Amino acid sequence: MEAPNHDFPVQDLLRRLTADTRSSSEIARLSGVSQPTVSRLRLSKGRRVRRSASFNKLCSFYGVEPRHAGGRAHGYNELLRNAIVDAWDGSEEHGRALLVVIEGLKGLSTKID
Repeated sequence: MEAPNHDFPVQDLLRRLTADTRSSSEIARLSGVSQPTVSRLRLSKGRRVRRSASFNKLCSFYGVEPRHAGGRAHGYNELLRNAIVDAWDGSEEHGRALLVVIEGLKGLSTKID
């Protein structure tokens, strides 16, 4: 099974944000988001980036189309859902075991490409 393409607005925004030579304070002032948010995004490398009002403001500031979760993410959700259904034998015990495995994956810090 192949994972979907991860090159969505987060990557576009991060490329533009890290290439911008202005200070985080100046970008924050011009875009209408907080300076800590700009700094956090610059250092995030795409990990744990949420679609929020600040994300949308920065997308607008940099001219990045903030595509919503309906397209690729929907397809990815289906892949995940199907993989879980295929792996689960339907029992409560097995369901709990799968939940432990999935929750254990939250700690991964590297992005899978």
